[in-house]
Amino acid sequence: MADPHSVIEALVRRPFLWRADRPLPLVLVVGRDGGAFDAARRLAEPFEDSLPQATVRAGEYDTLRELVAALAGEHGQLGKPVGGSFLPPPRFPLVQFVLWARRQREEPPPGEPVDVPGRTWPPDPQSRTGQEEFKDRLKDWRRGRYGGDRGRRTAADFLGRAATTWVPVGTLAAWSLGGASDLVGLIPWALGVLVAVVGTLIQAMLSIRGSFFNGWFRKQPYLARKPFERLPKYALRIANASEAEVEGLLVHALCQDLRQAYQKWLIPWPSWGRGLYAMMVLDARWSGDVNERFLRTLEESVEETGLLPPLLVLAAVPESFTPGIRPVTAGRMSDLSTLVESWRTAARRRVPPLRLMVSTPEIPLDDDYRPSLLGSRMRAIGYWCVMALLLIGPVVLLGRIQQDRDAHCGGLPWGERVGKECIGVVNADGPAPGDLFPSDEIRNLVGKIDKHNADARNAGTYVSVVLFGEYSIAQDQNDSAFVGARAELTAVEEYQDGAKSTPRLEVLVANAGTNFQQGERTAQLVSEMAAEDPRVLGVIGFQRSVGGVEDAIRTLDAAKLPMLVTTATADRLAYVSDGPADSGSSYPSPYVFRLGSSNQRQARLAARFARTRLLGGVDKPSAVVVKDQTDDDNYTNNLADDYADEAGAVGIAVSGAVGYKDQGTGMDLAVSQACGREPDLIFYAGRAADFLGFLQYVEAKDCGKEPIKVLAGDDVIKAVANSGAAIGGYRRVQVYYAALASRELWRDRSLKATNFVQSLLNGRHPKESDDNLILSYDAVKLFYERVNAAYRGGLPSRGDVLYQISLVSPRGRWNGSGGVISFGATTHEPENKAIAILKVNSSGRSEVAERCGRLAATEPEDTKEICRNLDGDAEDREAANAPAAVSSVHPSARPSVHPSVRPSASPRDAVATPGR
Repeated sequence: MADPHSVIEALVRRPFLWRADRPLPLVLVVGRDGGAFDAARRLAEPFEDSLPQATVRAGEYDTLRELVAALAGEHGQLGKPVGGSFLPPPRFPLVQFVLWARRQREEPPPGEPVDVPGRTWPPDPQSRTGQEEFKDRLKDWRRGRYGGDRGRRTAADFLGRAATTWVPVGTLAAWSLGGASDLVGLIPWALGVLVAVVGTLIQAMLSIRGSFFNGWFRKQPYLARKPFERLPKYALRIANASEAEVEGLLVHALCQDLRQAYQKWLIPWPSWGRGLYAMMVLDARWSGDVNERFLRTLEESVEETGLLPPLLVLAAVPESFTPGIRPVTAGRMSDLSTLVESWRTAARRRVPPLRLMVSTPEIPLDDDYRPSLLGSRMRAIGYWCVMALLLIGPVVLLGRIQQDRDAHCGGLPWGERVGKECIGVVNADGPAPGDLFPSDEIRNLVGKIDKHNADARNAGTYVSVVLFGEYSIAQDQNDSAFVGARAELTAVEEYQDGAKSTPRLEVLVANAGTNFQQGERTAQLVSEMAAEDPRVLGVIGFQRSVGGVEDAIRTLDAAKLPMLVTTATADRLAYVSDGPADSGSSYPSPYVFRLGSSNQRQARLAARFARTRLLGGVDKPSAVVVKDQTDDDNYTNNLADDYADEAGAVGIAVSGAVGYKDQGTGMDLAVSQACGREPDLIFYAGRAADFLGFLQYVEAKDCGKEPIKVLAGDDVIKAVANSGAAIGGYRRVQVYYAALASRELWRDRSLKATNFVQSLLNGRHPKESDDNLILSYDAVKLFYERVNAAYRGGLPSRGDVLYQISLVSPRGRWNGSGGVISFGATTHEPENKAIAILKVNSSGRSEVAERCGRLAATEPEDTKEICRNLDGDAEDREAANAPAAVSSVHPSARPSVHPSVRPSASPRDAVATPGR
């Protein structure tokens, strides 16, 4: 036989959160004298401190309204805090509103008669004066409803409930609109906070005022509130209603308040954590008593409305109790478990018979029963965990999302923040954020590219090329890196603006950081993007030969992305390791095509030019090399070595090299050492940023016979573009420099310049670095035209593009703005590429002193001795052009020599020495 207490415990324990609540019976306890009530109290006693509970003795209240007020009024028993439940007690806003409205009937203004013929109180519901009176009273009641500490607790409770809904909603609003990446990006944050705060305050105020629930009065049958009826007028109708009508409304409102306390709301609510139903012990043994009337009214309300309250009623009834017309499940207390199962079977109907009748046992019930409350308390704790998660979780999540957005430069899918720089592809999925670039000029150029990209995407069919450079540098006209980056963007944007054929051209800007320090990571991001986007068909750029560019080329080679290198001039820049990194074995990447001459080619031309033109009358000419020794920038080391080798080959004695650090550190000492050797010529293998300082020191020192001849590398073209007048103004220094490409080469009227070069000759972009400008234009033009050659109505593959670029060979040479473009069959180095030595005249303009290589395919081959075999003799070329081990994506792009052949690098070449 099951213990009756355990059966009661099973009744009051709520099912799991995901299961529907079960109906509860009216347990009618029948017995002699006071035995029934004593048995009911003993059944409820183990639970009275664990759940909302009320005990009503016979004769305790005179009216049903007083009874309901004792149960659910502002100090009602069912609304008492329950220790150990960790939850606020149920609240009864509906009941308390009805009680207040009915109480106004008994509280007339001074001098107003009540319940007498000709009464004026309560006023007629249609009375405007009465409505205004009740409106003022309703305001006063709401203000004083919860006084002192209890009011603050109530407000805090409702604010907390509302916040668990609106903090996540505000978080979603901020997240969906985009997090903060700049000042404009703070708007989503502000809107998110506004949504959270306003939503919380509105919901909390509606709950505190009762407006959140008062709409229920329109949906119930007892004294229903009319559509659009104001609450004061409805309260006035309640005050004027009959007692029977008000009693039905009060009991029905009690059931609804309890149901709201246990309803499974979609928004977080304490009902989620309530693990035990409410309980009521009622002594209804006296016929006609208010307790018996409450029990009858409760049954009638449930039968009429179908609203089953989450309340277990243990009612003591007299031994002579007869079921009447209502069905009842009856039996002995010892069979309570079986009776409950039978009742639940019947309760599966829409409106179950509420009554379950048991007789008192002969032996009093044991009072030592200890209910198991762990489950209900864990449910309450679980609710608070959800509350904490919903309050703290969204903020933490949004913070983590914002951290991720910050780490990815405001949410760029292929961008990352490293220090103060944003590296990676900055405009892969839309315009680049405006705060990424410290330079207004670069920001404006990228903005123009983004507009062209939008047009390309709108056209439907488009291909993408990645422009790989360093674009987060500060705006400085004397910084060669900035001037070169600006020229690159200028050329690419200008070409993209005119590229209107199908497929259209999208340019994705990849920032590798200052000095390409994040080149490898940027290349990884480009590779990952290309793996997901088949439209990404190649990479162009790489303006300088530094360690980051070499790392990037190795990474992009592994991703099999075709690369067009513009102004990076390292002799072995395109070589990738073959085997372990420390093995020293390498081979030229089949995916790299260079548009500019190598350091060796320009050094060879410079040495020949110096011997024949500058030092032709000197029997034993001597020279010294000044180079930059900046860490991770081996351009000057590579170029300086080439100068020394090539000068020695033509009979110029080079008395070693003197070095300085970046930004001219030690330049004074370096120039002093160079001049102390009284050279006939100074080879400058430094950067453009230091060139003016170098010339100032040379101008000021005694460097031997005047004019002092300086022959500089190709990088200084950027300094000449910006400061030509200052350079031409020196009286003791005569400046020459190598140029990979220049508009000055096309001054010869016998040559037909390309449209782009002609625009430069006409005065466009006068301050730009010509080699970056022209070779970048050639790179994007060559890429796009090769894509069009591979396009057959469907998106070409990278292998198709690689194959088409490889066809630009001596048989299919291509006229570019920087001269004829023709790649070698294996190393993809430019063959007989146009290169020149320019002289800065006294007016600051550059003029061609010597040029080798053809500018147009129609121009005859060079026959001048100075230009003969600048790329090396046959044996040198065979060694340098040893074939690469490739698994090309297109069979026609593979080398014709067996891939197992590897170049045997000289000791100096064993270590990759990046140039420009």
